[in-house]
Amino acid sequence: MQDNNPLVSILIITMNHEQFIEQACQSAISQSYSNKEIIFLDNISKDNTAEIAKKILDQSNIPYQFIRNTESYGVAKNLNLMVARASGEFVAILSGDDWWFENLIEEKVNFIRKENVDLVFSDGYKFIQETGEVIPAYAGNKKKIVIKNLDNFFECNIIDNQTVNVGTFIRKKLLTDYPFDEEIQTEDWDMNLRMSKLGYDIGFIDMKLFYYRIISTSLSRKWDIMLDSYYKVTAKYLDFINLKPNLKKKHELKVLFFKYQILLSNTKSEKERQTVSRNWKKEKYKLKYKQPLLFFKLFFLK
Repeated sequence: MQDNNPLVSILIITMNHEQFIEQACQSAISQSYSNKEIIFLDNISKDNTAEIAKKILDQSNIPYQFIRNTESYGVAKNLNLMVARASGEFVAILSGDDWWFENLIEEKVNFIRKENVDLVFSDGYKFIQETGEVIPAYAGNKKKIVIKNLDNFFECNIIDNQTVNVGTFIRKKLLTDYPFDEEIQTEDWDMNLRMSKLGYDIGFIDMKLFYYRIISTSLSRKWDIMLDSYYKVTAKYLDFINLKPNLKKKHELKVLFFKYQILLSNTKSEKERQTVSRNWKKEKYKLKYKQPLLFFKLFFLK
């Protein structure tokens, strides 16, 4: 890969990732694509994350900028700060607890050039930190659904984010023109929807190019925060959702799902968990099958 290829800015965002940051940084440094820079931001880690990263970056031959916050900001604001410092034509985002295959950037640059898209996803793996288990990033047929519906991305993702947003790769100009919404925790999902709604083209590389680390502090485990963010994202598109009965029902079901997950996470005894799960099942069926007789047959005559 020659240096006359477009510059790619790798944004590494981290906070208290002392245990993982070396793997993340090395995966960025060892990318086979040569024309790259690193924008590193530490969100006032209380451990040695920043010191470890600084030493690794100093020893590399890659141009980099090092940002260490003096106060804590949300992910979206930090990403906006990093984009403002980036010089690349493209931006690739890496969390300090995830890591990439060495050909991720090369494959995505080649794909964007060939397909002339603005934002590209890929396949990968999930790494369950507590057990060491490695599983596909997309379970079942979810990857096929994402690929099949790329031309209708907005409507297919408005109720539920279908993509695994590790190694987000996008034209920098889009993030400059349309910054991340700093009021939203699920900033990646919100960004995907905005770009597709604006008519920008989205692609998918059917190759495994990343590892997404799942740890106990992951946002996906914090149901109350997820519900709040879900409300904020979908509030932007409620008029569109309410015009389509199928989307409206799916939206109501998703909100109900979050509410019962919050209840389950605050329930200690197995007996209480079974009661909550049964109530969730009843409410779900009531919402899905509004005719009382059909609901009765489906739920009580099984």
